[in-house]
Amino acid sequence: MSKKKHAPKVKHYSDLKQRAKALCTNLMYAIYKDQVKEGFSDEEAHKRVCEVLNSRNILLFPEEAAAMYEHKKNHFAKRLQRDNVPADLNKMEAIYQKASVTLKALEANIFDLQHMQDDLQKLSDYYGSKQWRKDFEADEQGLYPEDLKRGVLSEDGVYNLLEQNKEIMDVLKSIDITSG
Repeated sequence: MSKKKHAPKVKHYSDLKQRAKALCTNLMYAIYKDQVKEGFSDEEAHKRVCEVLNSRNILLFPEEAAAMYEHKKNHFAKRLQRDNVPADLNKMEAIYQKASVTLKALEANIFDLQHMQDDLQKLSDYYGSKQWRKDFEADEQGLYPEDLKRGVLSEDGVYNLLEQNKEIMDVLKSIDITSG
């Protein structure tokens, strides 16, 4: 017993699954690009849409296919503009955006560093004081809680921080950033 083949059913665009809709949109976009390049009419574009969809066994009502093409033309125009942007332009824009954010952050950090010099001088004075030595020895004897932060009691840590600050401030002064 052989099964009778039925003619494929013509569907509405809304009946198509997401993958088929994406395929239709991409095929329509290719026709739109040809229309822009070759300058043929909308009627010719609608005809080509139907032919291409039929050749892929996507059977839509011609009026609905044409309406969907017209509906997507503004989207296609924007997509074509994006597709025509040279890759280097996008790369350069990304560099510009990253540099802009980085430089703004650096500027803010330089400002903050300049305005914390008095506090860093207080840290330097404390680091060389008898009080620091007493605090250091008390910590060595276990008199402070275990969860206490001890960066300021680290001999190398404080020294390195102060030296790093001095080096950075020297660089900033040499390029005249700290004046004014």
